[in-house]
Parts: sequence; C-alpha cells; structure tokens
Amino acid sequence: MGRVTDLAPAGMVPAAWLLTIAAHAALVSDRTLLIGLGVMDVLLVAFAAASSGEMTGPVLSAWRQVLLVGLLANLLGTADLLVDPASNPALPVTLYAWFLLPAVAYVRTGRETVRSPYRQAYLAAAALTLLGTAAYSVAFVGIVDDSVATVGGLAVVGGGQTVGIVAAAVQNGG
Repeated sequence: MGRVTDLAPAGMVPAAWLLTIAAHAALVSDRTLLIGLGVMDVLLVAFAAASSGEMTGPVLSAWRQVLLVGLLANLLGTADLLVDPASNPALPVTLYAWFLLPAVAYVRTGRETVRSPYRQAYLAAAALTLLGTAAYSVAFVGIVDDSVATVGGLAVVGGGQTVGIVAAAVQNGG
C-alpha cells in the first residue's frame, strides 16, 4: 500500500478514541463530535477507495471488512447525532462495532503473523480491546455507575487499538 494508507491510521485511530473519550467525559460538544464523525466518515471512504484493490489475503481482507462495516456503523452514528443530539439510540451499535470488529481482526492478524514482536502486539491489541470493552460495558449496562469505568474502558480500548495499528504501520513501513 502507499505511505499514506500505511501510516495515516496510526494517527487516526488514537485521535478517534481521544475524541470518543472527550465526548463521554463531556469535554466536547455534540457538534464537535458530529464534526469528528463526519471527518471520520470521509476519511474511511477515502481510505477504502485508496486501498480497496490492495486489501487481499486473509489479514487485509479481514481489515477490509472492518473498514466497510465500521463505515456503516459510523454513518449510523453520524445520522443519529444529526437527527437528535440529545438522544443517541445508535450509540451502542456504533461503539460496539468499533470495539469488536477490530478486536476480531487483531486476533486474526495475530494468528496469521509469525514475526515477533508483531504477533504479540496484535494479540495484545485484541486483549486490551476486549478488556476495555468489558470495563466500558459494566458501566454501560449499569452494573456500576462510574465514569471511571466508562472513560477507563475507552482508554484501554483506544490504547490497545493504537498498539495494534502502530505495530502494523511499523511492520508495513519496514
């Protein structure tokens, strides 16, 4: 793939999770979140168009599916905020898509990768994503009423996925 499609996700993934954390912590407005989702929609479409012919094989085809299904989930979240910023019924669909789709793809990537430390980085990314999802979920379903679990869970998800995408950028760049 090209340098931009290889390296840009290593910046976009943590930026997306930082915006998500800021929105959950009420540090940004719904308008700011809507703009962020819109930018992400455009970037996902551009990335899909730029890399579609190159995303083949067992690993990259899994990531192509993450990209396409993630785009649909993101568009749903964008539409949800456009319709009624005060009520976000699609929020769980959008968030859990971005939790679980990459986690599954990181497992697949880790299983297909034999080189160290990349294999371990991908499997750690999957594990951290699932751990963060569990922490977020206990707050989301009301088992605990704690913003620390919510924001902490998102931070672990974002950190885990950043580990994985940076490993991919380094692996592909080398």
